[in-house]
Amino acid sequence: MNWASMRVGRRAVVIGAVHSHARTRAHAPALIGRAGVVVAVLRGGSVALLQLDDAPHDLPGGTRRWPFHWGDLALDKPDEVTADPVPAYVAGFEKTAVGIVQHAVRPGEGVALCSSSAGPSPVCGWSLAFSANISRACPKCVALASGS
Repeated sequence: MNWASMRVGRRAVVIGAVHSHARTRAHAPALIGRAGVVVAVLRGGSVALLQLDDAPHDLPGGTRRWPFHWGDLALDKPDEVTADPVPAYVAGFEKTAVGIVQHAVRPGEGVALCSSSAGPSPVCGWSLAFSANISRACPKCVALASGS
């Protein structure tokens, strides 16, 4: 992945049209200062296709997407990628005569809140979060997990 394609999805503000195509430069007074999102990279990475936030009737020719040279854009800093929060309880399953029961288990433990031996079933280091809203949830675990 090159530096240009890593900018797709980032917010940008038009600060000029000096380096952009002549057709874009022709509408520079109406485009400078407008904000949008980079939706594609064109011409081998030298041009960004910017989709402006404004309504089409406010833009020249009703066009929302304009090609700009990177030098004519001020890009916002990329959003920091944060890991998903670790759930308070993961789902542990137990087979009973009635069927499968879902229990609340603290991550990394093999015993449910209700002291059942239902451990989580991790897949590639990830476990399903416990949901108190399903019909097969253990009533004791639901009460203990909600603090009631």
